[in-house]
Amino acid sequence: MTEPRRRAAKARNRWVVTALGALVVCTAAGCTDDSPGPGPRKGEIVLATGSDLSSTGVRQDLIRAWEKRTGNTVRIVKLPDTADGQRSQLLAAGQSGNSGYDVLNIDVAWTAEFAAAGVIRPWEGKLDPDFLDSVVKTTQYDGKVWGVPFNTDAGLLYYRKDLLGEYLGDSRPPDNWGELKNMATQVTDAYNKKHKDKLAGLVTQLRPYEGLTVNTLEAAWAAGGAPEATSFTKGEQVGALQQGVADLKTLLNSIMPPQVTAMDETESRRWFADGKALFMRNWPVEYASVADKLTPGEQFDVTELPTRPRDGKRLSVLGGQNLAISAASDRPALARQLIEALTGPQSERCLLERGFAATRDSAYRDPGRAPVCGLPPENADRGESGGPSPAGGDGREPAYKKTLYAALRAAEPRPRSVHYQTFSKVVQIRVSEYLRRQDNTAVADALAREADKALNGRG
Repeated sequence: MTEPRRRAAKARNRWVVTALGALVVCTAAGCTDDSPGPGPRKGEIVLATGSDLSSTGVRQDLIRAWEKRTGNTVRIVKLPDTADGQRSQLLAAGQSGNSGYDVLNIDVAWTAEFAAAGVIRPWEGKLDPDFLDSVVKTTQYDGKVWGVPFNTDAGLLYYRKDLLGEYLGDSRPPDNWGELKNMATQVTDAYNKKHKDKLAGLVTQLRPYEGLTVNTLEAAWAAGGAPEATSFTKGEQVGALQQGVADLKTLLNSIMPPQVTAMDETESRRWFADGKALFMRNWPVEYASVADKLTPGEQFDVTELPTRPRDGKRLSVLGGQNLAISAASDRPALARQLIEALTGPQSERCLLERGFAATRDSAYRDPGRAPVCGLPPENADRGESGGPSPAGGDGREPAYKKTLYAALRAAEPRPRSVHYQTFSKVVQIRVSEYLRRQDNTAVADALAREADKALNGRG
């Protein structure tokens, strides 16, 4: 095949027939686009994601609305189910230089690594100041912005409001971790004397995966650690990581069930929703599933994580995803248009109304002052998995909006290091070992030192 024919064949695969009968005609001399008006050529954007955006749900609805509005199409490439599999595939494809991806939906913890590896390109210009300051940090590395916040997350404390009222005479959640431990002990002791099915005090995510790293960081911060610190062996960080995991061990030995060391977000949510735990640390996205079994506002509610003694801050780890332009994309302008549409004020309000944590301040304003979700009403009666939305599905905001907003503003990113994944693996291995063993001295001594080396690329 001649070079002109190869170029024509490639163009036919890339560009599509668009609205109003416009036809893209490719010949040996090149391609012409006779669609009306100025702007980029109508075409296909390839979006790689670990989340299933091709199923029903608000994020898919936002993509379809953009397609309808612009005449372009979005082809969604679903990555492996595991975070490690997604990260590995995106890195390998990006470093090969011919991934075929235009937009990457990446975990907020991957920004530094992907930027340093040349997999994503810098975002030109500054982000809209409407984005939450805490969330913007997840897009930054080496003095540049590398993506746009899509949806975010912050750890919340779920609690059985009904059981606190019944056994303590007060349904208010605990203010600090010491109070949580005491309340859990009192309620479970009284409850378990009366019931055959036993109640645990607290469940969270201590299986050796990223959830364990998140819980470890939150424990270290609660013990006085500084989220912005780049070392665990200097200054105020000395002992914070060790004390944090020691506090986790104390909770495990007192108010957590042994099974918690094998729990992830889904399993801990099942325990709580099935009435087997008084408290649960988890993400907002689990709210809807809990609400399928327990009545919101009556049987359970959510609040921010307990305060730490030193300054009363309620720190949690930021989760979520950012949208970035692939360094290999040959349609960066069109990719940027898609990202701007999916992360715009109206889109973020849609995400909040349908069960996600929005990344913009304006999304959390009271009705009448907040942007109006532009999706058709008929799409508003299903959540991301196709079930009822925790927000009510009809444009109503979630009942926990104010709590979520406060938690997000106080939340902090995970360490923004090119070597974060190595750091996380070290934490998972060492902390898991620490929680299993009776004699923890040697493990505790090695934890901060090894984590420090890994975070700074010396491990």
